[in-house]
Amino acid sequence: LNDYHIIDATVKGNKARFVNHSCDPNAATRIIDLGNGEERIMIVAIRPIVAGEEILYDYQFPYEDVKIPCHCGSVLCRGFLN
Repeated sequence: LNDYHIIDATVKGNKARFVNHSCDPNAATRIIDLGNGEERIMIVAIRPIVAGEEILYDYQFPYEDVKIPCHCGSVLCRGFLN
């Protein structure tokens, strides 16, 4: 997400671990400060999402040295996740 926050739900996580990548996402991540020294990562809609539509956000892997191919299928696909 940034220099200080990452999401790695490869092995363990909540229902948000099933949100997939798209270069044309319908959701985005936001970091929320709870005001007590704790933060939470939220996934929020960035456009209307209809019932049954998959929730997708841009994984944005800018720090990977090796290019990771993207197979999202969007007409706006960048070809790589990073």
